[in-house]
Amino acid sequence: MPPNVENDDKETDPVKQRYLLPAIILLFILGIALSNSTNVEAADQENCLMCHKYPDLALIDADGHVKNFYINEHIFLNSLHGQVACRGCHSYIKKFPHDTENQKVNCGNICHIKPPWAEENFSHKKIIGVFESSIHAIKPGDSPLMKKSDPVCKYCHLNPLYKQVETIDYSKTLARCLNCHKRKGVTLAYRHIMHRLRRKTSRSSQEIVALCAGCHGNVPLMKKLGLPERAVTAVNTYKESVHGQMVALGSEKAADCINCHASSLLHDIYKPDNPKSSVNEKNLQTTCKNCHKKINKYFVKIAVHPSLEDPHNPFLFILNNFVLRLILYGTVFGLMGLLFMETYRRKKDGANMKLKSGTSWRKKKK
Repeated sequence: MPPNVENDDKETDPVKQRYLLPAIILLFILGIALSNSTNVEAADQENCLMCHKYPDLALIDADGHVKNFYINEHIFLNSLHGQVACRGCHSYIKKFPHDTENQKVNCGNICHIKPPWAEENFSHKKIIGVFESSIHAIKPGDSPLMKKSDPVCKYCHLNPLYKQVETIDYSKTLARCLNCHKRKGVTLAYRHIMHRLRRKTSRSSQEIVALCAGCHGNVPLMKKLGLPERAVTAVNTYKESVHGQMVALGSEKAADCINCHASSLLHDIYKPDNPKSSVNEKNLQTTCKNCHKKINKYFVKIAVHPSLEDPHNPFLFILNNFVLRLILYGTVFGLMGLLFMETYRRKKDGANMKLKSGTSWRKKKK
């Protein structure tokens, strides 16, 4: 072998040794990344954000309302549905780019996500079934105004961000998980339902009252819908109650609307005369025991929505219309009568009506 060739090989050995170790490390990292990439799914698989990432993406509909279709990628990916593909909810979109769609999302769709302990894909169909049997669901015989006024899923659920709050009791956490998921293997839940295990996305008691009052506090609307008088005044009477006043002061332990009118399913709100209603007279003791441990049949007779004008509550009705008025008017007119008699007595005794050196009337000088 010629000498010059041997020298060239020796000169390149240090170069090979310098880049050999970084190349091996790089290939190792690349191999790990490629092996894990098969298990990762992006929420925006069809690149919907290519258009929806622009804040000015909007249109004016036939009614003159501006509709904005901008999606903030950071906010969406950190929300409860951040791992759900766009067409998992907007399943009516069949082509890309798509036409302007006026259809609403059906929250009863079966999602593409399959929990690790389940044989079928995840769905809200169980809770949808509970909702459809509740008082808030649209019924075939409802008037057009009633159908328009009934709340849909998005009225209460706005795909909120994860947020830290107080620790939740395990039994209550598990009860909320079982609203949608089977008991078997629930501890294997992943990020899609972790907001029910470690984080809470529900509104505060004040926010729940404000949400319900958005409809039920609209007295003209409630009267048009034909609701009974007690339902029409429910928001005002609640705010006058001890529960409403405690919630207004910031208490998270006092009962809000959901605590009394629904179970852990949250969507099972029925009319009071429905046997399944949590505020049915046969279920009141069970409902009240969620907060008040020692109760009896007399405890549940206490008015939760107290109204001094309600003839259906005879004690408060009589107290307001007779006893309190008797005390008020009796005190006022009694004091006026006492003043008149004292004035008459002093005048008859010869007292001077003029004030002098004090506030007492003095007798005339003889």
